[in-house]
Amino acid sequence: MTILICALVSGAAAWALTRFMRHSATSDAPILHSWLHVAVAAVLGGLAGLASSWAEMAVFVVLAVASGLLTVIDFAEERLPDVIVLPLLGITAVLLTVAAWITGEWGSLLRAVIAAAALFVLYFVMMIFSPDLGFADVKLIAIAGLFMGWFGWGAVVMGACLGWVSYAIPGWVRMFRAAKGERGSLPLGPFIILGSVLGVFWAGAFLTW
Repeated sequence: MTILICALVSGAAAWALTRFMRHSATSDAPILHSWLHVAVAAVLGGLAGLASSWAEMAVFVVLAVASGLLTVIDFAEERLPDVIVLPLLGITAVLLTVAAWITGEWGSLLRAVIAAAALFVLYFVMMIFSPDLGFADVKLIAIAGLFMGWFGWGAVVMGACLGWVSYAIPGWVRMFRAAKGERGSLPLGPFIILGSVLGVFWAGAFLTW
């Protein structure tokens, strides 16, 4: 029942923020008029319902809703607007602090902060040498680092790697099939989100540290 409630709350919140999402975009791409953001938020929100405490659930529901909005905007424009990313970074840090206070998981919070800082620095350095990596992606990986770091270093390593793997496969296909003169790249943001979710769930089976 908790899973269903979290899915419904996340989907409803994403639906309520539809107008805000479209105003945050700078184009009128068809995907912005789809309900993909609601579906993404509902699915990730349902997964948030698996959390062991209501405080963690609250963090993950917020991340689910924001992920739905950012996924659609990034696919539409290859852009992650600061009006969503920057508040999300602060809100995630605050809510995880509340979760640590309620659950006593201060070690998890410290690990999450270190993971976020480490991934931020790593991606910032990568951005210097890779023109396709934007600073918005660097900020998003810090948020993903907070999320993955809460669960363990295994989740951080696996999530970061799976983000690139999930990005590379369709990216290569699109690059080789793109028509001459057509841009063959894909936005990285949605795959950072996908990788972090897969990393958290798969690390429990493969990397338990």
